[in-house]
Amino acid sequence: MLPPEVADAIAAGEVIERPASVVKELVENALDAGARRISIDARGAGKTSIRVSDDGAGIPADELAVAFLRHTTSKLTKLADLITIQSFGFRGEALASIAAVADVESSSAGARLRVRAGELMEQGVGPVLPGVVIEVRDLFANVPARLKFLKSDATEVAAIKEVVSAFALLHPHVRFHLTIDSRAAVSSSGDGDRRRAIAAVYGPPVAAEMLEMVGMPLVAGMVSQPRLSRGSRDGMVLAVNGRPVSARSLVYALEECYQGRLERGRHPLAVIDIGIDPELVDVNVHPAKKEVRFRDEGAVFAALQRAVRAALDGSDPYRYRPAETEGVASTFMAGPQLTLHEAPAVVAAVETNGHATSAVLRPIGQAGPGYLVAEGPHGLVLVDQHAAHERILYNRLLERLRTGRGASQPLLIPQAVDVEPALIAAAADHRAELANLGLEYEEFGPRSLRITAVPTELPSGRATAAIQETLAALAENRGDGAIEKAAAALACHSAVRFGDTLDVAEQRRLLADLEAAEESITCPHGRPTRLLVEWQELTRHFRRNY
Repeated sequence: MLPPEVADAIAAGEVIERPASVVKELVENALDAGARRISIDARGAGKTSIRVSDDGAGIPADELAVAFLRHTTSKLTKLADLITIQSFGFRGEALASIAAVADVESSSAGARLRVRAGELMEQGVGPVLPGVVIEVRDLFANVPARLKFLKSDATEVAAIKEVVSAFALLHPHVRFHLTIDSRAAVSSSGDGDRRRAIAAVYGPPVAAEMLEMVGMPLVAGMVSQPRLSRGSRDGMVLAVNGRPVSARSLVYALEECYQGRLERGRHPLAVIDIGIDPELVDVNVHPAKKEVRFRDEGAVFAALQRAVRAALDGSDPYRYRPAETEGVASTFMAGPQLTLHEAPAVVAAVETNGHATSAVLRPIGQAGPGYLVAEGPHGLVLVDQHAAHERILYNRLLERLRTGRGASQPLLIPQAVDVEPALIAAAADHRAELANLGLEYEEFGPRSLRITAVPTELPSGRATAAIQETLAALAENRGDGAIEKAAAALACHSAVRFGDTLDVAEQRRLLADLEAAEESITCPHGRPTRLLVEWQELTRHFRRNY
């Protein structure tokens, strides 16, 4: 049998990995106690001291010593309670684990307690304060091996900020105040407004770009406009019943909603809280409770996607902003690799589906290598002819997939295309869908296909390259979104090229189709289709406003 101090240190390692783990556990305890104001002060990247105070229910004076014993909790009493856990903590390990690897002083309800390396050092009378005050000093001083494996101070501070930021975003009704070495790092108002909480964490410009998910069952929160993106997934905060979690399936569900709205390598920002019956989710599958298991993951996945897509249908247009007022066309916001793209725009009033439905643009001509110039009710519009046509064709191909009615043109002379065996297998797996897209073929040896028909919009001269890229997209993206990626590749090769000359009739048709297209803000790969220079900007520039 291991000596108690060794067993405690091992158990503490499962719960307390770094200073941010201490912050997480103490903040969760404060939230469980009903706190509305939580202050966190960290010094020396959390290794010197972490002080957390709250105004919650507190711990009765005669129970303060019991709270630091392992497996003691006020949050459940019997085995059946594990089925319907509604609190963040429940195992009774947090305070004992922290006390096993640090010097901890706690005050509540007029009592004071000090525990170091798992041993009770002092116990007596303390100040009568609301809630609980816990100060954790010299973290891992008695476990130098663990101290050695901590990252740099900057990394540990970033982890602490990330923990507090996630709770501030998910619990906008609680006021959080985090200071790092006496400097304010995160400060939320606690007034219940999630947009203001996002402004406190990411800044007001980012908060202004978030779309709220309103009236959706299970799912609450906000997601970013397609024009607001990040180069990493750091801006995604996903939670179940207010508990931040890591769930690949939920991240995939979220990002799939942005397919065709964001360029490759860009990720949305999101604050999403899934409110679900505690009986339908198991939060007890990970030592630090980072992962959860759903009884019906498919239903949660579908609910999340419905909520996100409904919010994205209200995406705002992109408009030109002159350098005097907005800096540059791409404004870099607070946070790593966060970009707010202020470029392309729809032209008329934005309806619920995010595209204009009223006046059709009047073509003026072509400019540069591939831009259409048009006049609309709200200003002058520049259209990327390839991106616009690509979106139109992509929507048309998706409609054929939905209806099962393809539109193809038989080739007078079938074209043989040499492809890898993996691509032939991908084609065989999606033969019916490819036919709906208008692409028909027959196998012609172990490494070759003979193309017999192509979509009506695809110029026959581009068929070989289009088919190879379409099949490559299928092979690379096995799963639900594979055929959509293939349709995007097919639309790209079928669209007018950047640099092609279009006559006035073709320009008019392209602009009319773009106005009628859904999600026409971007092409299927997330690039802008157009840029609006509003009349008021021209009036201001040419000083016609007096």
